[in-house]
Amino acid sequence: MTFILRPFSIVTAGLVPLLTAGLLASTFTGCRNGDSPGETSHGSAPAGTAIQLVVVDDPAMAAAIGQLRAEFRGQSGWDVDVRQLTASELNSAGAVEADALIVSSSQLGTLAQRDLLLPLPDELARSSQAQWSEIFDLIRSREAVWSNRVMAVPFGSGLLTCYYRADLFERLNLKPPATWKDYQRITSLLSDRDRLGDAAPPPGQQWRGTLEPLAPGWASVTLLARAAAYASHRGNYSTLFDIETMEPLIDGPPFVRALEELMAVAGPDGTELLTQDPTTIRNAFWAGQCGMALTWPTATAAIAAGPDENRRVEFAEMPGSQDVYNVTDRAWETRRRGESPHVPLLASAGRLGGVLRTSKWPDESFQLLLWLSDPQWSEQVCTATPATTLFRRSHLKNAGKWVEDAVPVEAAVAYAELTEAAFTRQQSLAVLRIPGSDEYLAALDDAVHRAVRGEVTASKSLEETAIQWREITERLGVEPQRKAYGNSLGLD
Repeated sequence: MTFILRPFSIVTAGLVPLLTAGLLASTFTGCRNGDSPGETSHGSAPAGTAIQLVVVDDPAMAAAIGQLRAEFRGQSGWDVDVRQLTASELNSAGAVEADALIVSSSQLGTLAQRDLLLPLPDELARSSQAQWSEIFDLIRSREAVWSNRVMAVPFGSGLLTCYYRADLFERLNLKPPATWKDYQRITSLLSDRDRLGDAAPPPGQQWRGTLEPLAPGWASVTLLARAAAYASHRGNYSTLFDIETMEPLIDGPPFVRALEELMAVAGPDGTELLTQDPTTIRNAFWAGQCGMALTWPTATAAIAAGPDENRRVEFAEMPGSQDVYNVTDRAWETRRRGESPHVPLLASAGRLGGVLRTSKWPDESFQLLLWLSDPQWSEQVCTATPATTLFRRSHLKNAGKWVEDAVPVEAAVAYAELTEAAFTRQQSLAVLRIPGSDEYLAALDDAVHRAVRGEVTASKSLEETAIQWREITERLGVEPQRKAYGNSLGLD
């Protein structure tokens, strides 16, 4: 099924100048008119009211927010109580006794589909235009959106990025990989110790041309990141599922090609990769164990400059492809002139804040989330967690706050600029955000692992995954899942 993409935009952000109890009361009285029928406006919270905020699976972020309680109380007149839950506790809870949540970006769909969240009030959005518009495009228009409504406040989203050893690239006269074909060729060159000469690691030291996160929970993400450029055609909404029938497309040509290429890079000893996540990959890169690595920078990594002053890190956007599969015509095509080969994978990590429908103080809860994510306080809140990265244009001037201490200033600036570029691409693919997403992705993890271990071909492994996905969909209900998948794509 082919659809023409329609534009979507909405504006919102933190309103630091308005954060006084009196101004908030006058500004937001009756601002809930854009919500669903039957919702009523609440009065302004009395001074000293404690907004109940739950942070899911992120102790570091919860601690950083806790350190700002006095500042928020001084500016707003309200307090904030921060407590933590695990994702499993959240999913099993019949009701959440809180005003607001901060969750993984991939959890937004499940919460929205359960009708637990309030959309951002239109009046609040219009009054906050300047600060919302500086959030990177795909985060505010895709990750924070469910159906055609903004349902969450962004706190940044970790985006797989290609680390590479600039010193080795210069020695071998290489450029950063623009496509997955380039990436595979460069991996082979970097794997050859003889080519590296005196820059090669010592004999006996572990060394690979590249490292990719293939641990449980990440193998599926890495495969989707590799397949994003192959599967995202300008004229198709259907990528992971057919949006009309919910028939799985995971066994289609884009994903088979991506898995075959992943297997080729992993090689016959690729089973050692099946326990590595972005953190272990990052550490291995800094330990001098690879020439490239797929992960992303974070200030939480305790990595100082190493003893080898000739070892230089630089960053590149994830590789892409000029080839793209048109699922409607069932044929490969070449991208149009001027169309970027890069297609970022969204919601693989990241954090989003939402306000619960059961909140006694919804307007004040939105204000809290917007305040925490605004240009001033987001650098303190979001650099505390490895799940996020910079997400505002104002963050570009402080790029060094978002990377390891070992990253040179010039490389940090370049990283910030490529992250902004990635989050403004015309095409993107998102990790599944529908109910049952953990089950779907676990099945895909298993498919990648079996293929890398050499137990089955890429095609056969993904055919079996499609069968599992079909069974999950049928158990959860084809029609509810079809609606949820459409909502996850921004459709009504």
